[in-house]
Amino acid sequence: MNFFKKRKEADETVALLRRLDKRGITSFAERDPKTYRETILGREGAFSVADDELIISCGNQILFRHPLKAIKAGELMNLSGICLNVGQKRYIAYYTDGSLGKKK
Repeated sequence: MNFFKKRKEADETVALLRRLDKRGITSFAERDPKTYRETILGREGAFSVADDELIISCGNQILFRHPLKAIKAGELMNLSGICLNVGQKRYIAYYTDGSLGKKK
């Protein structure tokens, strides 16, 4: 029965990530899991979902590209952004208010 719970959680995560398509971000950072300090990787960008991959770009650079099913994700408690966990790495993307025409 635990197998079905994990699958449901994975499906919900993929659905959450798909909803981010074309949503704007103010900044994208990598968070150190030991110190919780964030290193800003880029500012003013957007999420894209293509070919079952989540892509985060800032400026004219792609900063993050990973298959949807391999990402563990959850929105921040204040809903101002999302935390993306890939292996041992943790990334934080903060949403823009306008988010390219889509509302929160």
